[in-house]
Amino acid sequence: MTSPAEQSHEEMHRAYFGEVLESVRRVMGRNYGLKEVSIRPLGTGGSRLSIPVRITGTDKDGRKVRYFGKILGSSDLTVAASIQFFKNVYLHMNAQDPIFESSRSAEDMARDQYESLKAIHGLGIPTAHPFGYHRLEGGLWLVVAEFLEARPMAQTGNVTPEQIATVFRYLKKMHRNGLFHGDLKPENIMVGDRIYILDVGQFRRGVSKAKKRAYDLVCLICALLECAPAEKIMAIARKFYSRGDLRAGASYLDLVQRRPDINFSDETKEKLRRLMRGARLLSGSAFLVHLASLLPAAPPHL
Repeated sequence: MTSPAEQSHEEMHRAYFGEVLESVRRVMGRNYGLKEVSIRPLGTGGSRLSIPVRITGTDKDGRKVRYFGKILGSSDLTVAASIQFFKNVYLHMNAQDPIFESSRSAEDMARDQYESLKAIHGLGIPTAHPFGYHRLEGGLWLVVAEFLEARPMAQTGNVTPEQIATVFRYLKKMHRNGLFHGDLKPENIMVGDRIYILDVGQFRRGVSKAKKRAYDLVCLICALLECAPAEKIMAIARKFYSRGDLRAGASYLDLVQRRPDINFSDETKEKLRRLMRGARLLSGSAFLVHLASLLPAAPPHL
């Protein structure tokens, strides 16, 4: 049975959330001309640091339209800062330089999300087209973007080598243009009518491009393990990235394995480590030929 205090606390939360939703409705009406606005929270996966919502309404021409929204606040900021801090501590404990940073305010977080997605979209890489970021009641912020009919690549069934190559091509294009993702994971690689790259993380200012590229690369390789075996992923990765890039990425494997939103076994990690450092796993007849080459030569006939 719920106590009066618990009931009162729950009612306070419900009232607060109602005010937040009303604030979203005002923002959508004022900035996007939306009427009859309804807001529905979306299921969360991985380790989201925001409240994702689907915003539906009627535009000025009477058409039903949908937007994707992310509600950000101080609690999201605290969680994000804690995650980035512990990742940096782990790197420091393993004699590696810290590379991560977090936003100083919910407004900064919303602006960073908007500007990063805008930059990715500007390169012609499919992502949720960002429309704006807006202040809400209670110190919260709302990022508004295109609503996509898409789902994580790993949930689509048979993922083709061409699809995997497309994702590497997107990342390579970002890197060539000085853009780095910082938070690649299975739920940020989506498939609808196209393959989309979503969300972004944040690197510390002054971190070298090589280190940011290495972390992005290993995160993508590990995120794709739900779609294909390590050997197939690596065969495609080698077409886009140099041996030096792959070796640098291998140095972040232990950190990536500790992420709650990317899952793979120790056995897979060690296999990836060997492959990323340049080893090639042999099988079948190639393995037998390799073994034969290691045997001593037969003695000459007398």
